[in-house]
Amino acid sequence: MPDNTTLQLFLDDTELFNGIVLGHLLPSDWWAPLPHFFQAWLRNYIAGTLLYLISGFLWCFYIYYLKRNVYLPRGLAFHPLDGILQAVPHVIVLFIIPTHFRSHIALLFLEAIWTANIHDCIHAKLWPVMGAGYHTIHHTTYRHNYGHYTIWMDWMLGTLRDPEDEFDKVK
Repeated sequence: MPDNTTLQLFLDDTELFNGIVLGHLLPSDWWAPLPHFFQAWLRNYIAGTLLYLISGFLWCFYIYYLKRNVYLPRGLAFHPLDGILQAVPHVIVLFIIPTHFRSHIALLFLEAIWTANIHDCIHAKLWPVMGAGYHTIHHTTYRHNYGHYTIWMDWMLGTLRDPEDEFDKVK
C-alpha cells in the first residue's frame, strides 16, 4: 500500500494533467466542481478522442492528399464512431490498472500506428508483427489471423495463415 506521500504526489500529478487538458478545452466551471475521479475520466476521454480524431485526420491527409497513388479500397474500413467506441476499453482499463497519463498516450499512439499499418494495404513483412497481409486474410476468411499485434497466438492455436503462402498458391 503506498504511503500518503506517494498518494499525494499521484494526486498532484493527475491534477496537473487535468488542469492542462481540461483547462485548455473546457470552461473551468464545467469540470472543476467534479470529483477528482470524474475529472481524470473526462480528461482521458477527451484526450483519447482528440488523439484519435487528430491522428485520423493526419492519416487521411497523408493517404488522400500526399499519396494519391496508393491503392485504397472504396470507403472507410469502419465508421469513425465505431473506431471511437473501440477505444472505450482503453479508457475503462485506466480505472482497473492505473497507468501514467504519458504511458497511456504512448500506448494509444502505438496502437494507432499499428492500426494504420494493418489497414494501409502495404504488407511490411516484419515478423512477428501482424501486418496488412495477415489482416487482409483475416477479413477475407474470418477464420484466421485473429492476433492483435503479433502472429504468435495464431501460430500457437493453429489459426495462422501466412500471406506469403497464400501468394505462392495463387502463382
